[in-house]
Amino acid sequence: MKPSTRALTCLPPGLIALALLMAACGIPSQARPVDRDPLAPDPTSRQPVAYYEAQLAELPLRVRSYDLTGVQRNSPVVVRELHVVHDDVRDEILVVDADGDRSFLWSIDAYDFTLHWRTPLEKRVNFDPLSTRNYIILMNGDGEYQAYDRLNMPRKGESRLVSKGRYGDLFPSAAPACNDTHIFVPGTNTNSVQGLSMISNSRGESPESWKFPKTGGNSVVGFKQVSMRPTADRETVAFVNNNNHLYMVDAQNGEYRASPFLEANSRTNPLLKDDLVFVGSDKGMLYAWQKSGQSAFTITLDGIPYGDIFVEDRWIFVRTMEIYEKETRLENGETGSEVALRQGKLCAYRYKVIDIKDDRPVFEVLDGDPRTSHIKDPVWTLDDVGQQVLMLTDDYAYVLYEQNEKFLSERELAELKASGRIVTKHDELRTVSRQLRVLDLNTGKLARPEWNLNLMDFTFVRGSMHERDRALYLATSDGYVFKAFSKAKGSAGGK
Repeated sequence: MKPSTRALTCLPPGLIALALLMAACGIPSQARPVDRDPLAPDPTSRQPVAYYEAQLAELPLRVRSYDLTGVQRNSPVVVRELHVVHDDVRDEILVVDADGDRSFLWSIDAYDFTLHWRTPLEKRVNFDPLSTRNYIILMNGDGEYQAYDRLNMPRKGESRLVSKGRYGDLFPSAAPACNDTHIFVPGTNTNSVQGLSMISNSRGESPESWKFPKTGGNSVVGFKQVSMRPTADRETVAFVNNNNHLYMVDAQNGEYRASPFLEANSRTNPLLKDDLVFVGSDKGMLYAWQKSGQSAFTITLDGIPYGDIFVEDRWIFVRTMEIYEKETRLENGETGSEVALRQGKLCAYRYKVIDIKDDRPVFEVLDGDPRTSHIKDPVWTLDDVGQQVLMLTDDYAYVLYEQNEKFLSERELAELKASGRIVTKHDELRTVSRQLRVLDLNTGKLARPEWNLNLMDFTFVRGSMHERDRALYLATSDGYVFKAFSKAKGSAGGK
């Protein structure tokens, strides 16, 4: 061991991190990646991996990394998208890059960080990848799809593309969902949800494909368009219809199961977790339904739920909007008021399951404030500033605070879309700030002062919600992928 290395290992961990960060920042030949900005040029040089590892050193998590560029090249592979897939086939990281004038899709093992495959893309799309047992399906808002072989190994250098085109005349009205056998696409022009089978081929041409409601069959009264992403597991697909019902149908054949009434519009994507379907309503309610359509519980919120719901370890995190009177100027010049919405609270709830012998279990929401017995209060709340809960582990909540802004004119936006530079909604925004805070799960307060990290150098930050893989996944624009995973037994980043 060199004397300088031996001296470094004798320092406290916090000073080691500081020393590594200072050393990395002091390398003049490496350009620091610019903040994510659709108009900014792609990075042409890179930071050393130690520069990024030092920024994650304070986390109470293990860290490992993958270098997309490798040691043979100087110019970086530019990361455009980062996705994490967990299913019965395997857990993998999907990365979309920009390498010169071409884009590639990478599949990287989520545990040992080996490369499964890398394939050229026909083009990027504006929906997240859909992973079935045999294929990775990429679909855009125009209904065009590309299907890539997920498991079979083509010859080296060959594309994994097995089919592309359109599924009939289907135009998506919302982002699709998937399980290991089907993809589920809400249709704009058909006012339906189609379950396209990926069992025998990737073209959806199979007896196992279905449509709900069925044409010529028992129609569902008042069924309208589906404007939010469905949620699915192997047995059930659930989706909110614009007729204010939540529909649950069989994922394999589209047979109707239940359609509980939400009493109002919903602004939340439904979530299927632990055999419960969670969804919000503009009535100020958060519902949890069993797959049979029976109510598990209802939470009355102080506001209107919206956005993504996070559920893990029987914790529920939901963001709300509050109603207020907004001052406005009337046509006659006088001052009036109108009802408006603004961001409210991030609310943390807990529930428990009581097993009943020879009967269905009973679900109960825990009261965060027993003094107000007429309502189930949250365990804690924070002001809603758009933060996103990424992961729960070791009694900590890892919460991302990211602020983005629109800054492009309509003309600039159209030009960048036409050139292929902007594809997803995420591409359109400029990041103002990006912080990760580690909160005490039971209080919602910052667990330690140093656990408020500036992550502006990490272009993408994703959280894993799976028990076997409690982790954060991060990517930098200059070609690194990182995994920060729990040290806790049973969730230490592996199966």
